[in-house]
Amino acid sequence: MKKKGVKAILERRVKRVFDHKNDVLIGKVVGVHGVKGDVKVKPESDVFERQMESLKEIPIYRGTKKENLKIESMKPYKDLYIIKFEGVNDRTAAEERIGSEIWIDKSNQVELEEGEYYFSDLLGCKVITEDGREIGKIAEILEQPASHVLEVEKTDGKRILIPFIEQFVKEIDLKNKKIVVSLLEGMEE
Repeated sequence: MKKKGVKAILERRVKRVFDHKNDVLIGKVVGVHGVKGDVKVKPESDVFERQMESLKEIPIYRGTKKENLKIESMKPYKDLYIIKFEGVNDRTAAEERIGSEIWIDKSNQVELEEGEYYFSDLLGCKVITEDGREIGKIAEILEQPASHVLEVEKTDGKRILIPFIEQFVKEIDLKNKKIVVSLLEGMEE
C-alpha cells in the first residue's frame, strides 16, 4: 500500500465542508480501543502530545460535523495514542468518531524547539545543494518507519527521495523557503 504524502492529504482535506486554511491537522481517529469509549489516534505531528496537552478542548471534525471534546486521559500506544474523551463512554460512541480529524488553529500551535518543523511549512521549499545548485521543490513528506522522507520534484518534473536526516539535510531556512542538502552520488537519478 502506498503511503499518502502530506501534500496529498492536505489538498484532499481542503475540499471539505470546513475551511481549514488557517488550521493545521495534528491527528486522526483511526480506531477504538476496548469497550469504555477509548479511541486510537494517529498523530500527524511530531509534537502531537505537547500540542494536545496545551489545549483545553480538542476540535474534532467528521464530514459536516464538528465537536469540541475534553481529554479525560491520553497515553502512547505503539505509534498511536489511546485517548479517552469526556462524554464518550462506550465502544459505540467511540466508533462514531472513527475517521474524525483533529484540526487546530495555527495560532494555537505549540512553540517548536530547535530542529522541529511543521510539515506544512516545508512543502514548496526550494531544495538546493551545498554548492548552490537548485534541485527542485518539496512536493511531499512521506512518513516511513526509519525516518521521514522528503519527496522532491526536480526542475525536470521527475521526483527523487531524500531521507529527512542530518546526513542529507544540512540547513532549513523557513524564512527564505530554502532547504540545503548534501546528496550521495546517484541519489538524483
